[in-house]
This record gives sequence, C-alpha cells and structure tokens, in this order.
Amino acid sequence: MSSLTIAGLSKAFGDARVVADLNLQAAEGEMLVLVGPSGCGKTTTLRCIAGL
Repeated sequence: MSSLTIAGLSKAFGDARVVADLNLQAAEGEMLVLVGPSGCGKTTTLRCIAGL
C-alpha cells in the first residue's frame, strides 16, 4: 500500500479558479471521500490526482 499527499493543488479554466490551494493527506489504510454540492470541484480534483 501507499499514502497520498496533495500540497497546494490549484486548477483554473481561464479566469475561473475551480480548485484553490487544496491540501490533503491519506495515510496507508485510510479511506478518503470527497463530498460537496454540484460544481464544487470534486471531479476536477480527482482528475488532477489521476493526471488527466
């Protein structure tokens, strides 16, 4: 297994900043769940982590 560390993740589409300075950690054996309303950046964050 491995851990995940995200430090200072930001993503913008033109002038629209959709993810701003995100920091999170998930240690080995932990589960991470992203929840929130539509349009808050959940899918964009996961796509950044996946490298898409």
